[in-house]
Amino acid sequence: MAKNKDLTLEEKLREALIPKEEQPYEIPESWEWVKVKTVLKVKNGIAIDSSEYGKGEIPLVRISNIQNNKIDLLETVTIKFQDKYKDYLIKNGDLLIAMSGATTGKLGIFNEDKICIQNQRIGNIKIKKGIIEDYRNYYFFKIKDDILKTAYGGAQPNISGNNIENFLFPLPPLEEQKRIVEKLEFMFEKINKAKELIQEVKENIENRKESILNKSFRGELTAEWRKNNQTEDAIELLKSINEEKIKNWEQTCIEAEKSGKKKPSKPKIEEIENMIVSKEEEPYEIPKNWKWVKLGQIIELISGQDVSNTLCNSEGRGIPYILGASNLNNEIFVAERWIEKPRVISKKDNILLSVKGTIGKIYLQKEEEINLSRQIMALKTGKNIFNKWLKYFLNNIINEIKEKGNGLIPGISREIILNIRTPLPPLKEQEEIVRILDEILEKESKIKELIELEEAIELLEKSILDKAFRGELGTQNKEDEPAIELLKKIL
Repeated sequence: MAKNKDLTLEEKLREALIPKEEQPYEIPESWEWVKVKTVLKVKNGIAIDSSEYGKGEIPLVRISNIQNNKIDLLETVTIKFQDKYKDYLIKNGDLLIAMSGATTGKLGIFNEDKICIQNQRIGNIKIKKGIIEDYRNYYFFKIKDDILKTAYGGAQPNISGNNIENFLFPLPPLEEQKRIVEKLEFMFEKINKAKELIQEVKENIENRKESILNKSFRGELTAEWRKNNQTEDAIELLKSINEEKIKNWEQTCIEAEKSGKKKPSKPKIEEIENMIVSKEEEPYEIPKNWKWVKLGQIIELISGQDVSNTLCNSEGRGIPYILGASNLNNEIFVAERWIEKPRVISKKDNILLSVKGTIGKIYLQKEEEINLSRQIMALKTGKNIFNKWLKYFLNNIINEIKEKGNGLIPGISREIILNIRTPLPPLKEQEEIVRILDEILEKESKIKELIELEEAIELLEKSILDKAFRGELGTQNKEDEPAIELLKKIL
């Protein structure tokens, strides 16, 4: 077969144009469907050994620098320029894409007037001819999810430049490209302003919520209530917790004996003075009748266990199986799998905490039973700890918990949770704290509505982009030279 440069113009056109039956949707008559590689080229970066880092002044753009649709050079590394890097220079206006790793498919526009080098795991989507930069950019932001679907490689997915170049591309006349971009910029400017306002409101709400929660666990929120309500010291509550542990153990032994099962070991009961955190370890001052304790002293911690997919079903047979944080969404547990022979069961009213992968999702269990995976732990409270109070407390310190995550796939251990220092108020005051927080935060929090609004805006953005590349934004001009003439110039 003849090389492309040896083909006649007619042969090149036949090779470039997409037959009608292969076109994904209808576009205006003056447009043409071609493959991405007709007008664009995906250039891969160069492998640079980490031993070169910090030896020069030229920034090296890596996948970690692709942030929020742009290239962030604040935390980049620098290298010394060498001739072998000259073909991997990035220029202002280039569109970069993460080709592998956890951020595969992320796009970023390079808007810097400085010399930078493109690292190996970055793809540079370069224009050959006949396409304006912003038209290219908008189209790739439209198809980025489709590109990600072509990824291969499991936990560390990869995408290939060849696959990207074989995507189909709607080619309008050059003047039409300019008008589409102008209209999109006008519309997205208004959308972005709305998104900024929503984000500002969300941050203000979160800051106020954080302040209210913080006051709750310092005793400031219930200071007036304590003046008018006499409650026992938290030491008495710790005694009751110990008594409850023994009663629960005795009851479990009776049930085990009846069913012929092995009796559990007697729980270790600490002396009250040993349950209280020493003065030097107290993070901050709390009311006199409160006590600092470690979380493990007042709850039972249940660790999950992974179950093979072959033992699960999606038809609802058995009890729900929670795989991880993805099953928890806005205070709702979304079951995807069930198991007929459960391994580790969590009961209603336990607090579920995601401890691996996405750390810090918290859920007060409403279901009678849930089987826990290794990514989830359950915190079981007795009658002396109000579970809603504990859930509020965990929400208050959730960022501290997240920071303790470690490993390639971040995770936190049982010891971390059991050793969380906890300011323990008497039971009646726990209930009062919850009552006040429920009342205040119900009025204060509009986050759910804002999230729904953000989702509606995201759908609007997708709809606008979809219309743009179908020629439905009302930007067409019959006097434009047809795209076939532009294609001839490109070829």
